[in-house]
Amino acid sequence: MTEVEERLHAALSRHALERTATGYRLVHPGAGTASLEIRPVPGAGDTPEATATAIVDVVADYESAGLPSLHAAGIARLNALAVHGAYERHDGRLRQRAQFTLYAVESTADLAARLILEAFGAQLPIGRSVAQSIVSATALEQHRAHHAMPKDWSTPLDEPALRSTVEAMEQRGLASACRGNAVWAELPLHGDCPTRAIDPTAQTALLEVHAGVLHPIAGAGYLASISLPFGARPTDPAEVCRRLNAAEFELVDFVPRLGAWGMQGTQDLPGYHCFLPCPNPYGGMHSALMWWCAQRAAWIRDRYWDAAGAIVFDRAPAGAPA
Repeated sequence: MTEVEERLHAALSRHALERTATGYRLVHPGAGTASLEIRPVPGAGDTPEATATAIVDVVADYESAGLPSLHAAGIARLNALAVHGAYERHDGRLRQRAQFTLYAVESTADLAARLILEAFGAQLPIGRSVAQSIVSATALEQHRAHHAMPKDWSTPLDEPALRSTVEAMEQRGLASACRGNAVWAELPLHGDCPTRAIDPTAQTALLEVHAGVLHPIAGAGYLASISLPFGARPTDPAEVCRRLNAAEFELVDFVPRLGAWGMQGTQDLPGYHCFLPCPNPYGGMHSALMWWCAQRAAWIRDRYWDAAGAIVFDRAPAGAPA
């Protein structure tokens, strides 16, 4: 059992939760069911390279009563506001899912356990409120008042902390900068130009992390995003988002799946969004989010990005035999 699993069991065993064969479950009458499942990775430990030992799934299955009827595009737009995982349709109902890979040697066990526990505790109540809040401005204000989350940070993130993230990205060869409460970087997807500041048409993924920003329902926290340089709007951007979210959940050795691919901006372009509620700065969180964005963008580049500036799902992965 990993250190993170030990921390999870120690924290959750103190609460009145239903124990299942693989984790924990809590029914919220009239609202839905929250569950946390720990699944061992097949073959873990068989080779030195197999460092991933388990997958943690945090899932909220929502009761339909009181929720708006959402089609595919509606879910993709909702995912631009998602907190603690991606929304999807499952057995005719709305579901939200987050996922975390556990490793035999975990350098950030405290952070991993914290994020998983926060997702399990807050995913369903906040996720349901976010879904209901898209109905009207009145509903939004009601849910915002109900949760009463902190709206700002009493201690802002200092610039040296942001500068350290910039330096870390630059050491990895990525163009990066910071200003105010934000740090951003660019990861080339195709071609040689490292930044859109040099060539506005450069095919780079724009990675951003904003600290101390305000979510409409979940209060103050960290917002990480990935913007892709599409050559043209996809024919079905909602389907692109759905397939990217589904593909992430099929991965074993990958960064945390705590955000969602959703439709963003006036053109409804697919983009990645991850908001983590946090009442005050948490040491190194912005750096972790930026690094997770960089790895996620590299996955897009190697697996799906086409030279014409598009997501292509049947493209052979980089390095695959011809």
